[in-house]
Amino acid sequence: MYANNLTKDHNYVPPLVEEYLANRNIDPKQLQDADEVTQDAPIIVFLRLTVHQVLGLLIYFATNVTAAKGSFLRPESKYFLGNSHVLPTSTLFRPDEAPLILISDIGIAMMLYCLYQASLSYGFGMIALLYGQPYMWCNHWIVAITYLHHTHTELPKYGQEGWTFLNGALATIDRKRGWIGKHLFHNICDYHVIHHLFP
Repeated sequence: MYANNLTKDHNYVPPLVEEYLANRNIDPKQLQDADEVTQDAPIIVFLRLTVHQVLGLLIYFATNVTAAKGSFLRPESKYFLGNSHVLPTSTLFRPDEAPLILISDIGIAMMLYCLYQASLSYGFGMIALLYGQPYMWCNHWIVAITYLHHTHTELPKYGQEGWTFLNGALATIDRKRGWIGKHLFHNICDYHVIHHLFP
């Protein structure tokens, strides 16, 4: 097993302690003290989970925040949305993919416009109930399921010298959910490793 970072993965890649400290100008002793004091505090756990579950997917799409530095096709951008899933010139995409991203962006803009028009006609509360609530429920499950698949304690982490496509694809885990997994989640939980091998 190599260092605790996946150099090319896109989901929940933990930073090396040195990188984490350097990016935040934190003294290692201060981090250890603060982490010991706050890591199990109910309010801190609640706040982390809330941000993770409510904004996690949107932050990921906008910044690719949980991805490894080696997952970008070009050098990491320092500009707003430069590493996002919505900018056609993002570091995540090949130049020939830009038209496809633009089409996707147009579809998102059209949907937002439809939601705006519907909220003018039916009221914001009704649209929040009929669209926002199911969206947040779906968002919650996508984030939770992805997190559970990519962060199991027995999953290996590979450095640059140990990472291959196959190693990266297999560095995930299936989660059995029984009847709920089969009938409500269409086996997305039960067959995640297969999804990585045959996207």
